[in-house]
Amino acid sequence: MTTTSFDFSGQSVLVTGGATGIGEATSSLFAQFGASVTVMDIDRPGAERVAEDIKAKGGKAHASIVDLTDWTATKAAIDAMHARDGRIDVIVHSAGGFPRYISLLDLPVEAWDGVIDSNLKSLFYILKAAAPVMVAANYGRVVALSSMAVRGSKIVGAPHYAAAKAGEIGVIQQAARVLGRHGITCNAVAPGAVRTPRTNAMRTAEAEKRIEESTPVGRLSQPTEIAWSILFLCSREASYITGTTLDVNGGAAMN
Repeated sequence: MTTTSFDFSGQSVLVTGGATGIGEATSSLFAQFGASVTVMDIDRPGAERVAEDIKAKGGKAHASIVDLTDWTATKAAIDAMHARDGRIDVIVHSAGGFPRYISLLDLPVEAWDGVIDSNLKSLFYILKAAAPVMVAANYGRVVALSSMAVRGSKIVGAPHYAAAKAGEIGVIQQAARVLGRHGITCNAVAPGAVRTPRTNAMRTAEAEKRIEESTPVGRLSQPTEIAWSILFLCSREASYITGTTLDVNGGAAMN
């Protein structure tokens, strides 16, 4: 019997939104399996904390402080990463999110663009800047964090976020079609309710109880559980999976 284990030794991995939550867990896990991780975030203290924690444990990491809604800054950051590592093997786009639950009828017009830009436009900018590097190397893995909100969930409360996360799946599918012949796979992961600092602060105890009761496994997930699914899609073992969305939600939404 052949056994395999994840090995990202020598690979250069970019994790956007790496300063906290799923992005932090993903950065740490990649480093454990040998990757050099660029922790990219607009939050300087958070990104530097994660990078230093990885290095303190013997891993390789760099903090990259970037506003991903700024094309010039994003391109410069990707160019700097490429110049430093000489390659970009993996992109995990975890940046984005939304500030609070709000209904379609209550959502202010001026709140729309910021959430769309931080989640969706940022993905386009990252791909636009980094995909040529992967094409030149004839290898790459791309995973974008979508959401259960657009995968059959009955949760109502963030229409701008849902639109952005649906858009991410569309961009990923387009990228998969274009980049597949260059050895690059592109997929999405759609998490359900995750215990992250941001979402913990947004949920009431009553809301958390409702989530637990409506989820077949009976609990919320931990960030590392989402990170493991990302790691799998970025592995060489997942070389024939592209253009898909992996639902990691404890059965809360089934497609």
